[in-house]
Formats: sequence, structure tokens, C-alpha cells
Amino acid sequence: MRKQKVARAPRIARAKRLGRPKLKEVSVDDVIKQLLELFDHIGVDAGRLASRFAHLKSRTIASKRLYPHSAAIGELLTCWHQDSDFLDEAGHPKPIRIRGTRRSFRFLAEKSVPNMDADQLLLELEKVGAVAIDTYGFVRVLMRSLPVYEDRRLAIQHTLTSLDSFIKTLRHNLNSARSNSDQLFHRVARNAAFDLRDIPALKIRVKRQAQSFLESNDNWMSRRVKSSDKRAKSKCAQVAIGVYLSVDRE
Repeated sequence: MRKQKVARAPRIARAKRLGRPKLKEVSVDDVIKQLLELFDHIGVDAGRLASRFAHLKSRTIASKRLYPHSAAIGELLTCWHQDSDFLDEAGHPKPIRIRGTRRSFRFLAEKSVPNMDADQLLLELEKVGAVAIDTYGFVRVLMRSLPVYEDRRLAIQHTLTSLDSFIKTLRHNLNSARSNSDQLFHRVARNAAFDLRDIPALKIRVKRQAQSFLESNDNWMSRRVKSSDKRAKSKCAQVAIGVYLSVDRE
């Protein structure tokens, strides 16, 4: 009597069971939960959000905004790395004196961030490690970009500013035509099965490439601002370009 063969599961079914996991779908409740937990973590009172918004007028909101320190510091660092008056022959930022008529920190601060006190700005830069004052009294710049998450106040400000900018980008794209000329740039690269052991290498890769990308665009925008100053006065807008890396370990 011949033995009956046992049917095997098709290879395609086995491959399906062992396939890559699907990207996690995010619900409205997930977003609200994450947002409320973020506000709680940074000490922002998020209670009665709807009622608070209903009683706020756009003019009242605008009057309560202060010139953001993080933006001021970023503008000064950009100017220091780009203005030929503050660069050496190799194109690197020169050490400068705190006070002076030209090529001093005070002059640089008044030129790049006229709405903020120069002494206060210098303290902020020292606090986050962006500059150092040597034994001869010269201010030396130590970095091009601002490490906002080393200072809690700047970190909170940067977090709220980034959320505000990101939401405005998404809303603009939802309300505009689908053509590339109307949409603001927004792309995300996602991977649902990325090995946790490779995350350190990914962080280094993103940091290097993103820093170069942002500096290139920052330089381009600064050159455009300088050229527009020579032309007739035109309408202006505040723009921001950002890069982020998100890791969901759940």
C-alpha cells in the first residue's frame, strides 16, 4: 500500500508569514496622545485646549510672541560663517573682540540680530557652548549650528517652533493644488523592519548628510536676502527647512 503524501504549504504562503512587517497605521487618538504627553513633558499646560483657542484672537497671539532666542542665535552663527568681514583667508570665522566699531561681536550682533541685546546674546551662546572667550578677550565661534537640546528653555522653544512649522506645511499641502508648484516640499523615508543595531550608523549618516544639506540651503537663502536688499522692497516670509529622524521601538 502506497503511503499518502503529506501536502506542504505553498512557498508563497510561508514567505508571506515571514515577510516584513507592515508600517504601523497612526490614528487620530495616537497623535492626540503623543501631543498631550509631549506638552506634559515640557511643562506646557494643555488643559482645555479647545476653550483656550476659542478665546484667543490672532492679534492677541501675535502680541505675546517674543523674538525667539534660538532663531537669533542661529542667524548670528550663520552671519559669522558667511560675512567676508568676519572670515579669514581660508574662509573660516575669525576670533573677534567683544566690543569695537567693526569686526567685533557687538557689531556682528547688531548687524545680524538687531532686536536682541548683544550682551544677552553672548551669554546665550556661551551657555550652549557655541562660542568661547579666550584669555586674550577674543570671542571664538565653536560651531555652525545650534545644539538646542542642551538647554531646556531653548529645547522647549525649538520643539514648539518645529511643531508649528510642520503643521503649517501639512495644512498648506492639504489645502493647495496637487501640482508641484503649489505644494511645499515634504517627503518621508520609512522602514518598518530596520535593525536596531544599525541605528547608530543611520544617525551618523543622517547627521553628516543633513548638516551639509541644511548649510547649503542656508547659504543660498542668505545670498538671496543680500541680493534682494539691493533691489526694490518686496514682501517677505519666514521660511524653515528641517530634517528629523524618528525611531519607534514599540
